[in-house]
Amino acid sequence: MPSAQPPASLASSSSEPSCSPVPGAINTADDRNDRSSSTPTAASSKQAGSGSVQDKDKPRLTEQEKKNNHIASEQKRRAAIREGFDRLTELVPGLEGQGRSESIVLKKTVDFIHVKLQERQELISEIEHRGGRIDDMFRT
Repeated sequence: MPSAQPPASLASSSSEPSCSPVPGAINTADDRNDRSSSTPTAASSKQAGSGSVQDKDKPRLTEQEKKNNHIASEQKRRAAIREGFDRLTELVPGLEGQGRSESIVLKKTVDFIHVKLQERQELISEIEHRGGRIDDMFRT
């Protein structure tokens, strides 16, 4: 009958917990020494008052992992900005089909909002001129 024990190659003789970002992977001493020294250690976390068990077992990121995370975050941020400008070009008249100069998109958007605010004021004045009443919360 097969043994329920893991193979000897997967068993860890060390009492140190694994710090690998990949579940089930085993770190070597070289992997642990490759971790960034700018990341707080368990001892410095304790001094900061957050000495929970989860903090001690949490894997530290290598410089390459930090760089990759930063690149991914920056790409996500840029994509969100790009989507916002694309949405503005759909909403603001006169921007369809043009090259997307962000400064032109912003300027035409501000101009469009000013025109709409002016139209709104004119409509409020027309309603009041005809004897209608506008609640104060709709004036701003």
